Amino acid sequence: MLTLPEGTQGFVVYCDASRVGLGCVLMQNGKVIAYASRQLKVHEKTYPTHDLELDVVVFALKIWRHYLYGVHVDVFTDHKSLQYVFS
Repeated sequence: MLTLPEGTQGFVVYCDASRVGLGCVLMQNGKVIAYASRQLKVHEKTYPTHDLELDVVVFALKIWRHYLYGVHVDVFTDHKSLQYVFS
């Protein structure tokens, strides 16, 4: 069950990509606020894994930007080479 966001507490975004699509979850206080996914576009199917993982992070931040402005956000991805972006 999805819940409503509470005030200006921080958010956590979990992102993952596959060769089929992109998926992400927005959470606050351990509760799911929203989730989103989409299939890859035809030209994206040729992207390397690094680019797909970065694409899903951009996708998540773009669709939930109205929640994320002005609050602390932790973004998690399972792709090791993107860790430098978040530090």
